[in-house]
Amino acid sequence: MTGLPLILDAAGLSALAQKSPPTQLRALMQMASERGREVLAPTVVCAEVARGRDRTRALEAAVIHDDRPGGSRPAIRLVDTDFVLARQVGAILHAAGRGSADLADAHVVAVGVAAGGGLVATSDPDDILALAAAVPATRLQAMRL
Repeated sequence: MTGLPLILDAAGLSALAQKSPPTQLRALMQMASERGREVLAPTVVCAEVARGRDRTRALEAAVIHDDRPGGSRPAIRLVDTDFVLARQVGAILHAAGRGSADLADAHVVAVGVAAGGGLVATSDPDDILALAAAVPATRLQAMRL
């Protein structure tokens, strides 16, 4: 994979799990596929989406990928929280003066930091960018879905 990744937060995963994902998200997924860019999502954001049988099944279907040649979208790589990522999340929350309520969004930012930057598909770019500002060297952008 080359270039900066597309990173999905809970809103991005929820949108992808819809029967008909928003046009903008489909375009971002297509762009990632065409440019050979990874699509990442922290596994912790799955907890925000996996609420009830129907939503959980839709999430499961969304993260199963079609990576055959000519497939409809790239694989989503779920990023587990190891100790290194957990320390980065804690550092981001501390530097931004935020609490545990922003834990999932801080994971999204930490995944972006570890990847060297990226584009976050989110419904709340202000929160993502406020957390990203705590890591000045990061090249993270956010796009509202």
